[in-house]
Amino acid sequence: MDRLNIFERLRPMIADSLAIDASEISPQSRLIDDLGADSLDFVDLIFAIEKEFGVRVREADFNFLAKLDFTSPTVMKDVFITAEPIVRLRPLLPALANREQVTPQQLFSFMTVDSLCAMIERQGG
Repeated sequence: MDRLNIFERLRPMIADSLAIDASEISPQSRLIDDLGADSLDFVDLIFAIEKEFGVRVREADFNFLAKLDFTSPTVMKDVFITAEPIVRLRPLLPALANREQVTPQQLFSFMTVDSLCAMIERQGG
């Protein structure tokens, strides 16, 4: 399934989960900053995605985010994430393109609808 088809199936799920109109949702919409998602919304969405698309998102892309060791000098320098993890995160978080300085707190604010579509696509959904 291509990313456009994934988006068309995902859009109503997001709208329902966040109680917003589907017309407000684009691939570039940031889940937190633009659509108002919170951590519980993420959990609901992940379970709905796994059920709808038959993929295991929790064990794939989110696992990398959860395993980042923010105490490691290879991951953090001063208060910012180093270049190597940012490069690894860009396929998951396209909104990180052209960003050189990102704090750990900012990571989830870069999660877009397209990020979810890419995860589903990589998992073969």
